[in-house]
Amino acid sequence: MKVKISLAFIAIYLFSLVLTAPASMITRFIPDNAGVQIGHISGTLWNGKLSQVDYRNQFQLQKVTWKMNWLALFTLKLQADVKFSNGRKVMSGAGIVAYSLSGMTLSDVNVDMQASALLPYLTLPVPVDLSGKFTLVIENGSQGAPYCEELDGYLVWHDGKIGTPMGNIDLATPSMDLSCVEGGFVASLKQHSEQITTNANISLKEGGSYQLEGNIIGREKLDPSILQALSWLGPKTAAGETVLNFKGRL
Repeated sequence: MKVKISLAFIAIYLFSLVLTAPASMITRFIPDNAGVQIGHISGTLWNGKLSQVDYRNQFQLQKVTWKMNWLALFTLKLQADVKFSNGRKVMSGAGIVAYSLSGMTLSDVNVDMQASALLPYLTLPVPVDLSGKFTLVIENGSQGAPYCEELDGYLVWHDGKIGTPMGNIDLATPSMDLSCVEGGFVASLKQHSEQITTNANISLKEGGSYQLEGNIIGREKLDPSILQALSWLGPKTAAGETVLNFKGRL
């Protein structure tokens, strides 16, 4: 009887240690060469906050919070509701992240980002301005070989506009359906405005090889210099569409 009572107390003690484990313990699981820097941490492993996460001084998430789902442990999964906010006028998002023996999964992900906030991550031959807002939604996504097992989502650019030295381009509201085919990422782009129309499929396969196929057609309201520049992208069809066909490796 005494042995059972002792084991019960030990179990309760260990459970309380796990329950109150400080969130700062997550830094022990990050390799030194990962290029990840963590800001101020508060809370516990199960309900915590990070002031900032920095990846190689190139990408930051601020005001990150997470709350673990205890019930998921019974299915041998670690699952958390994660939120972050870099500011309403920059980028914010929320979603469910889970990890199990089969890998990582995402669900109910929603990220809003101002188009201008994307510029620091782009290397372009000419200066451009971006306006509008991106909304990324991932209903379900799971890790697989080489990249994914499942992906069901979409990306929308609300009131998308591009400013270039040759003129401005009004894209209206381009949308991109995101999916997974044979382990590779596939994106189907549809865009239509009074100035320009684009339809394209983009795929990313094993080894980082990518392919973009589709067509683009400029209309009379598009700046003449930009309309002429479209011919540089590929041959034209009898209907006046410029054929897009690019291949390469990331």
